[in-house]
Amino acid sequence: MKDGKELLNLVLDAHGGISRWNQLNTGKMHVSIKGITWPRKGHPDALDDIVFTANLHAPYDSWTPIFSDDQKTSFNGLDVAILKTNGELVEESKNARKTFEGHELLTPWTKMHFVYFVSYATWNYITTPFLLAQPGVHILEMDEWEENGETWRRLQVIFPDNIPTHSTRQVFYFSQEGFLKRHDYWPEVLGNNSAVHYYSNYKDFNGIKAPTTHRIYPLNDADQSAVKDILLVSLDIFNIEYA
Repeated sequence: MKDGKELLNLVLDAHGGISRWNQLNTGKMHVSIKGITWPRKGHPDALDDIVFTANLHAPYDSWTPIFSDDQKTSFNGLDVAILKTNGELVEESKNARKTFEGHELLTPWTKMHFVYFVSYATWNYITTPFLLAQPGVHILEMDEWEENGETWRRLQVIFPDNIPTHSTRQVFYFSQEGFLKRHDYWPEVLGNNSAVHYYSNYKDFNGIKAPTTHRIYPLNDADQSAVKDILLVSLDIFNIEYA
């Protein structure tokens, strides 16, 4: 492996540039998120048609409406809560990641487990690849990867403890032009079961290029292929407002 700075700079420029990103503070996405993960965990249809609003530079975000028309969530990187839209507290979980200890792939989730997972995960997705330029993130360029008749460049990324994310080590795959194509990770809150995440259908939103179609499958660790007959998560983005 070699230093990943040249590749990361290419990637950041392809997605709109770090200067433009740093001019923006928030992202508001209208999304539909489906797949077999949610009914497995006991929360089917909770994200079918929903709005996600996030701080782009720190892990603060909210979903609305969720579970009922008068409810929203709050996430600050550690703690999660469900609130009435008037601000009244419904339920909260402090240091929520600790509550996943001992969880496996099929362990049922409370609402607090669910909200924590979708809050940190989606914050990662809306801030990638600019998240990789955060202080403390360690990157190395790996050997190239052949898939679907294309050659993709890869970054191995080691995240610091202060960034809530799926796993300390993750692998990101980019086209020769620098666009994100694939992402492998091993979610700790799901018992370190592996997943492969594909990104496509890029669009320009206020100077930032972002993928609007996300598909997540189990990862076959033996040959690093996706098990595409099992759709864990689908995420379709209808619109993003960066401001």
